[in-house]
Amino acid sequence: MNTDFKVTFLGTSAASASIWSSTSACLVQLGGTKILIDAGIGAVRQLQRADTNVDTLDVVLLTHWHLDHVADLRGLINARTNAIPLPVLGPELPSFLRRALLMFCPALLRDYRTVHGGQPIRILDVEAEPVDTAHGIPSVGWKLVDAEGGRCIVVSGDTRPVDAIASAASGAHLLVHEATYLHRHLASAVRRRHSTAWEAARLAQQAEVGALILTHTSPRHPVTTVAREAEAAYPGTVVATPLTVVRIESCHCQSDRTGNGWARVTLQPPGVTTQGSPPIHGRSPLHAGV
Repeated sequence: MNTDFKVTFLGTSAASASIWSSTSACLVQLGGTKILIDAGIGAVRQLQRADTNVDTLDVVLLTHWHLDHVADLRGLINARTNAIPLPVLGPELPSFLRRALLMFCPALLRDYRTVHGGQPIRILDVEAEPVDTAHGIPSVGWKLVDAEGGRCIVVSGDTRPVDAIASAASGAHLLVHEATYLHRHLASAVRRRHSTAWEAARLAQQAEVGALILTHTSPRHPVTTVAREAEAAYPGTVVATPLTVVRIESCHCQSDRTGNGWARVTLQPPGVTTQGSPPIHGRSPLHAGV
């Protein structure tokens, strides 16, 4: 059965929300499995706009603990109406945040699990793996693989271009990479441990990914400008906007998976989805890899 493997971009703005976009959050779905990657400012509202009930989420995967990636975590947990714990996985939690969560959101602290790069985790129909990144604080990207069909998505999180992401993304159907800066601001990108649009595209080109989507872009830069810079290294780059939906079709012929742009990826323009959310089952979706 060819089940949709799709990504809904909930928030795509770097650092702070704008009138056009919330900050980092995306929903990855494979059949009935629903994985939220990051929960930045406005994530709960955007899930509602994407017609997704927060009770149906199976897990939250965090890339790091900067506020623009976790600001809606407490609201997300409080918005759930069922009694099933929501597992949250991510890198090491700073001690000062641990103390704060103990007072303001003990449920999050109870259900939080620290992960390390290369540690495999089974989430229902998806094989997940954190990937070490370089952002100045403990941080990871995420590699998500369709356990039956082999389709692969890699989400970089905030990072400088690193070999670990390039390796994880090698031959991936889709790479979602941050592009906080334009290349003329490379010095700022290096100093603040981010990537430029050109750097992200160059990494995608070298990894021969099937498709590249840029996110975590600055509201100061028009989408067309970011896309134009990236396309110099990776033609066909897409810059995500809120509620863009990307569907990844199966690619059965291995010989077709060469060069860049080989993946069969369908873009749905931003808008509210029409499918309702099925009820969640009362079982833990997580199985640690051996």
